[in-house]
Amino acid sequence: MLYELLKSKNAQFYIQHSGDNNFYYATKFRIPNSAFYFVGIDGTDLLVVPEMEKNRASRESKVKEIASLTDLGYHERLKELKDSKRALAQTLIELLKTHKAKKILIPPNFPSFLALEFLKYFEVEVVENPFLKMRAVKSNDEIEKIRDTSVAIIESFKLALELLKKVRDCDMLRNEIETFLFSRGYLAQDTIVSSGKLSADPHFIGHGEIKEHVIIDIFPKSRKHHYYSDFTRTVILDDCPEIEEMLDTVTEAQQKAISMIREGITAKEVHYTVCDVLEERGYHTLRKKYREGFIHSTGHGVGLDIHEEPRIYENEDVLRAGMVFTVEPGLYYRKWGGVRVEDVVVVRKHGCEVLTEFPKKIDLRRV
Repeated sequence: MLYELLKSKNAQFYIQHSGDNNFYYATKFRIPNSAFYFVGIDGTDLLVVPEMEKNRASRESKVKEIASLTDLGYHERLKELKDSKRALAQTLIELLKTHKAKKILIPPNFPSFLALEFLKYFEVEVVENPFLKMRAVKSNDEIEKIRDTSVAIIESFKLALELLKKVRDCDMLRNEIETFLFSRGYLAQDTIVSSGKLSADPHFIGHGEIKEHVIIDIFPKSRKHHYYSDFTRTVILDDCPEIEEMLDTVTEAQQKAISMIREGITAKEVHYTVCDVLEERGYHTLRKKYREGFIHSTGHGVGLDIHEEPRIYENEDVLRAGMVFTVEPGLYYRKWGGVRVEDVVVVRKHGCEVLTEFPKKIDLRRV
């Protein structure tokens, strides 16, 4: 894909910098310092790192060639220029010159000071990061990593249900969920435990007393392999006919959407299926320009980031086998609060697999 991109743009190099998960996906190397991955039309597959990281990069990364900034003469330039940013820029510029680069491609979040220096010597074009689309379709190994995180989520949710029998405080329950996950090798932050009318704000994490219902949205990543998963259930704790009817409708919409997911359909078809069910039951959707009801997309990709490609909304993206994303319809009304049901699915050729299988409706009123 990268070579096709370079050819289509008549460019010699694409440069990916460290600092986000596109770099990790491309190199399989995590680094806290500045580093650069060069892919050239001439076959260059080069990772440039600080000297202190060269040996580790040689062991851990999947890149063919590793060079340190010391190898490329950075420290000599630093002594001469007495400016670390200019020295870095000149080092990378000289590297590109040796490969006869005339045009280079960079992603939108590339360091601006480097881009401005590159413009003095090369034609520079900002392109959508090619790794974003590549990341949308997961390998079997990636799917298993997301499955692993999904299993941990379900175990933490089971704990939450047990705790709800005696703990009715959002902050306490959140802390217990996150501590449980951390002790098992997963990092969860800002877990949503939201109750009452304020649950009508989809991303409000929740504070204080848990009332007649609670939305629990758990989305940790593994501290070992770094892949996320995502899961939400709305738990009924006391009588509220409006909330219960909303939850039944959202569950129906989610099940219908999941039943139609397969390779070859569009994201828009899935999203509009959810909207159709909700609108047929008399609820509002953003599709009809309402500001209450179903006011977000049906889902988002999950992987190295909690939100990535594909987006399941009003777009024409065609679903492909191996894509992993959430299906999470919700309804939100300030008068009553909100409900949401969310699972992570893997697209297969003739259907989909749910990685976060668990009962949809949780009712603790009689427990």
